[in-house]
Amino acid sequence: MAENNYPTGIYAPEDPLLPNNDDNPGDDPSWITGPVLDMSEAWQPVDCCVGGTQYFRRYASTFLPQEPKEDNDAWERRVSHATLSPYTVRIAEQAAGLILRKPIQLSSKTDNGTVDPYWEDFAKDVDGFGTDIDSFARRLAINSVLYGHSSVLVDYPSTEAASNLAEERALGLRPYLINVDAKNILGWRKDQSSPIAPITQIRINELVSEPLGAFGDHIVRQIRVLEPGSWKVYRQLDDEWYIHQEGETTLGKIPLTVTYSSKEGELISKPPLLPIANLNIAHGQRTADLSHSLHVAALPILVLQGFDDTDNEIGLSANSAILLPPEGKASFCEPASSAFAAQQGFITELESQMSNLGISTLFAQKMAAETAESKAISRSDSDSLLSVVSKDLQACLQEAFDLAAEFIGAEAPLVSLDRDFDLAQLDGSQVQQYIQLWTNGAITQETLLEQLKKGEILPSVDVETEIEMTGQESLNTMLSIPSEEEEMEDLPNPAETEETTN
Repeated sequence: MAENNYPTGIYAPEDPLLPNNDDNPGDDPSWITGPVLDMSEAWQPVDCCVGGTQYFRRYASTFLPQEPKEDNDAWERRVSHATLSPYTVRIAEQAAGLILRKPIQLSSKTDNGTVDPYWEDFAKDVDGFGTDIDSFARRLAINSVLYGHSSVLVDYPSTEAASNLAEERALGLRPYLINVDAKNILGWRKDQSSPIAPITQIRINELVSEPLGAFGDHIVRQIRVLEPGSWKVYRQLDDEWYIHQEGETTLGKIPLTVTYSSKEGELISKPPLLPIANLNIAHGQRTADLSHSLHVAALPILVLQGFDDTDNEIGLSANSAILLPPEGKASFCEPASSAFAAQQGFITELESQMSNLGISTLFAQKMAAETAESKAISRSDSDSLLSVVSKDLQACLQEAFDLAAEFIGAEAPLVSLDRDFDLAQLDGSQVQQYIQLWTNGAITQETLLEQLKKGEILPSVDVETEIEMTGQESLNTMLSIPSEEEEMEDLPNPAETEETTN
């Protein structure tokens, strides 16, 4: 079981995918296509990093194998000291956080149009379980960064009880989104007549929970087969697959959209963090060795020279003594500390390699100063990866909304993700410099507000609204200030004042 909410698949590392049925593969819906088997080799290290320490210990025979002549008890003690730091998962989480650090925006496809309130409500609950579009997209982005790609299935409840769209809405029927991880797609078929031809069949592995008795439940495996205009769900009984459910859809295509972080082909990708995952596992292995060595070294061995070995127990305390012959000698045997320093140095080097291979903006800032050029160079890889994921994620969500709109016969909104991945905030001196430039007339108020917004000083301000409101306030102030002539008229006449006094 994983230690977090991200998928590790349903297969163990020793057997990452269930074996194919060689007797009659053409009629077996669980048949795993070749590209998926190839990708599964790269998924294993990622699965380990996602599963964390518990997964690392459970499959220690793969990731922390037993040494030659190491007895089982010693190996199990070494495994019990093993921990796996969450470097890989944290990088994926922080990458998704950068991509989605600003809320996803919905807008109308028509000029000066407003978004249908239906889609605003839909964005607050896209999966029927109260998950908003930002949370759903975050999980989608994390899975894409970890495994190379992820996908969204757009589904719609059965409409047998409704005869038209109005009745469907009255019954509360609406489309919903399902996150389909890369590992759950077992295979697909594609029309080979054209490189841009659509996929004609896709098979998805699912695990569903069904009630058992008054309070229990049990997990059932099923295979969902999607084809343009139809779907089937297969289940297994006595080693035979049968059609458990089937139906038709109003769409002439498969309602599945895919987002990639490292695309190599249709539904084929490679985990972009695979090198870091391998280093992460090596880091866990070396950490386990060092931890076990320190545990053993903390209990030095007493060596007695010239002492006859007997069955009598030796008491070791400040209140006891050991009697030795004149030529006898007692000492403790302990390993040289240089061995531990070498292990720690290697672990530190692994951490440095992971840092260098990771996205520069996702790691802690180094104490040494960097030039602007070096920062720009170090950010180029980060921006390229984040940009690819952001653009593909936006296209995936847009297509998902388009498919949902086709189900209900409405126009889909435009889905937009912010592409500003720079987390550098303006400091006080920079803010003062921008204000001084505006005061001197070197930049406009709009430029000032845009830079303050970009620098996270005014992150949620609407620039156009602010300019309009401040302009109106200035006008009102000007209208409320009396002119010099009006002020003179309001002053008392000296002659009249003197006459009144007399």
